[in-house]
Amino acid sequence: MTSPWRIAALYRFATFDDPQAFQADLAKLCCGLKVRGTLLLAREGINGTIAGTPQAIVDQLQKDVAAVVAKPQVRKTME
Repeated sequence: MTSPWRIAALYRFATFDDPQAFQADLAKLCCGLKVRGTLLLAREGINGTIAGTPQAIVDQLQKDVAAVVAKPQVRKTME
């Protein structure tokens, strides 16, 4: 039997000068996609474990988190 849920553990080292500036956008995105879990935003990056449908996590959220990290005010510290 295949589960309709996908669980993803993630981290990305990046320098967020103001992690709270991204908090509302990520919360809105996750709620809209019905993704549940924990995302921790800190000055040194993003870390979390989330659960949702494969389409929400793989197709949408992964791209949107990558877009947040790609913003000019976020500097990658490691690849």
